[in-house]
Amino acid sequence: MRLHLERDSGALAEPRLRDQPALIFPLETTVLSIRAGSIAGRVDRSSFAVVPARVEHRLECPRGGTTLIATLLVPPSTRATAVRDYAPYVDRARLAEALSSPRVLPRTRWVDELLHRYVFERDVCAQHATRAAIFLEAELVKETFFLASEQIERRTRSSVLFEGDEVAARARCYIEEHLFEPFAVGKLVRHCHASESTVLRAFRRELGVSPLAYLRRRRLEESLHLLESGRYGVTEIALRVGYLNPSAFAAAFREQFGVAPSRARRAPAPSVASLGARAPSERRRRRQD
Repeated sequence: MRLHLERDSGALAEPRLRDQPALIFPLETTVLSIRAGSIAGRVDRSSFAVVPARVEHRLECPRGGTTLIATLLVPPSTRATAVRDYAPYVDRARLAEALSSPRVLPRTRWVDELLHRYVFERDVCAQHATRAAIFLEAELVKETFFLASEQIERRTRSSVLFEGDEVAARARCYIEEHLFEPFAVGKLVRHCHASESTVLRAFRRELGVSPLAYLRRRRLEESLHLLESGRYGVTEIALRVGYLNPSAFAAAFREQFGVAPSRARRAPAPSVASLGARAPSERRRRRQD
């Protein structure tokens, strides 16, 4: 497989044409709009897109967010490996059908884990032809085959985002889609078609925090990726992620990650783990909630 990781949202709107079928996964992007052949829809952390070879497609990201998209190109050799290793369950003709039409598929927990392990193997460890990489590639193709077959047969599976409580899943999806807009609990409740107490209780049960605390944490996570890019100053990033007061942003960032935003911006591509991301204190958590 060929792996492409993209961080520049400005280049996404350009039409693209791949010589192999492509599997497109948002990694940090909240919502990704895709137009490919006959489909025009959204892809987020709960889904991924299949784009056939030589089908022109465009990707768009919401303004204000970060961009991290993984595109996996599936060559004939990887398809042949999946057919060989998983015969008779993976059929060559049905696999060709699965990859011949644009489609958006649910991102199951196993697919999500495979993807992140594969990106780690290829991008972080810089390993391209190890047994682990080859296994992960075949597994991703096999899972794409089964998910596309179920879609063709009008059967579906739960995505990684929508497992668990349905109300909490709808609330989380709404927050991700409106991550940088002013937050109003009334709009969230109306979207979930449930009472405020039901939404808050379900959200806390599934995610351990209130919707507002989750929103603040996600905005800070997005700000970290913007800082890592080096393209924006701290004040501009604060405004992009919803903080009108740069001092308040700096304080929240320091408490979340243990360093000042200016230090994170200067550091060479730090990750959340390398910055020693830490949870707020119990007192702070109660204040956020």
